[in-house]
Amino acid sequence: MARLLLILFIAAGVAATARSQDLHLSESGSAAVLSHSAFAHGYRHGYEEGYHTGNADVSLGTLQRRRLKDFHALKLGYSPEFGSRKVFERGFLAGLKVGYVDGYSGRLFRAVDTLRSVSASLEDTHSVTDARFTHFDDGFVSGYNEGFDRGGSDQSSTAQVDFHFVGCVNSKEQNNLPGEESYCEGYRRGFVLGHADGFLLRPEGGRLEASK
Repeated sequence: MARLLLILFIAAGVAATARSQDLHLSESGSAAVLSHSAFAHGYRHGYEEGYHTGNADVSLGTLQRRRLKDFHALKLGYSPEFGSRKVFERGFLAGLKVGYVDGYSGRLFRAVDTLRSVSASLEDTHSVTDARFTHFDDGFVSGYNEGFDRGGSDQSSTAQVDFHFVGCVNSKEQNNLPGEESYCEGYRRGFVLGHADGFLLRPEGGRLEASK
């Protein structure tokens, strides 16, 4: 449902700018995680789009947008070299939602610092078992979703968590299979990003609704 909505409003007024050189991939401190994860890269693009839209809306005195279909002419910025388009779009949607709320709420643009924190100590190299970082990205997406849910729950008392202390259970594969280590590396880092977003979107009405 969410992906379908994203495709619809992208198709309605979005020209996806497929650039061979993306400035985010050379961004100091966060380039490694963006090159490892199409989801994280899409998130970076979506957050920027959402933040600037939210900032413009509050400056103009426009009512806060509550539905995804209220967004138009968004710049997806996808290129095939970034990895899976489907995963990139999912990341874009996640970043768009939190970026918009941050921009509208007057918070600082935090995506760069957050992505730098989850990129720490991440080597920008390919391994034999995860040559295209597929396992890493799978883990990042799963970690983000679970971290988001945890961050938005009443059990959590702080937005920031240290990825070194995040546990990992790969629900898709048995432990010790090829790619497991890369999956968990992505899971822990995605969890931290999702947890911060879920925590900061706790206030009632802070989340964008997919419908209604």
